[in-house]
Amino acid sequence: MSALTDIYVDNVVGHLHENSRDDIAAEIRATINDMVEDRLGEIDHPAHDQTEKVEREVLEELGDPILLSREYTNSPQHLIGPDSYPLYIWSLRWVLPAVAILSVLTNIIVHFATTPEVHLGSLLGQTIGSTVTALLIAFAVITILIGLGDRSLDGGTTQQLPGPRSKAWSVDDLHRKDVRGSQIRAEAVLNLIFLVLLALIPLIPTSLVYVGHLNNGETFINPGLGSGWLLGYWAFLALMAVIEVIKLVRSSTSAALIITGVVLDVAMAVFLTIALLTQQVLHPDLTSASGAEVQQIITVIAIWAIVIWDQISTWRAHRANR
Repeated sequence: MSALTDIYVDNVVGHLHENSRDDIAAEIRATINDMVEDRLGEIDHPAHDQTEKVEREVLEELGDPILLSREYTNSPQHLIGPDSYPLYIWSLRWVLPAVAILSVLTNIIVHFATTPEVHLGSLLGQTIGSTVTALLIAFAVITILIGLGDRSLDGGTTQQLPGPRSKAWSVDDLHRKDVRGSQIRAEAVLNLIFLVLLALIPLIPTSLVYVGHLNNGETFINPGLGSGWLLGYWAFLALMAVIEVIKLVRSSTSAALIITGVVLDVAMAVFLTIALLTQQVLHPDLTSASGAEVQQIITVIAIWAIVIWDQISTWRAHRANR
């Protein structure tokens, strides 16, 4: 089959769970091959134009790949439509763990900074309660934003499921509905937003999270920290942003880009680990001498947990989309 069939199949399975994509893709390709062969009939050596014409007819008879994908879906996707469902699941898998880790770190730092005598019970209670709240808010924001975006871009296709497939769809629309490319672009945009937020962390005043009374509203970062550490931090983020821009422009990713990203992530983790274990990164007024070491160890563990989890998630997604 031609690249046209490959694009069509990618559009169908792009809305499905990754564990079922290979089997369903093989089934759809076999169906298309059989239908094309049946229509070509007894022609031993059909011309390329004939095969291409019949292939287009078969794809148009199968109809909109979004609607076809719903026939293979066992669970309803009413709030988040099939066109946005892969991005929605990816966002939950990527954002929620990051929010949880950041919330835990923030609560531990604030608790050590604001409590003269730290008790494990109160620390756990405050951290768990705040983290659950942060996760619920993040989940609601992701669902609302993607749900609203899905409805603004849907064009009413969700109302066509009970009846026959839309006659307005044609193969010419297929090139504008590259699901994999759209998902990669959306992921790249989200990653760029996240990188910008990370870049702003050294500039955020403590008054923004109601602990400004501890250090007169200065930043969370030690003002005595050498500028070289901050420049190195921003340089790593800039290189990561370049990779995301390349993905955004190409609407695709590759093993080389992924390997480069892995190297940058690990190098960034090593850089942050060295900084945390050799420098006082946090503002001195936000930590005590007894709690500084504990905060550093917890932060280093969290950094490497995020890096390892991110690499596993990235390679799984790349393998599923190959």
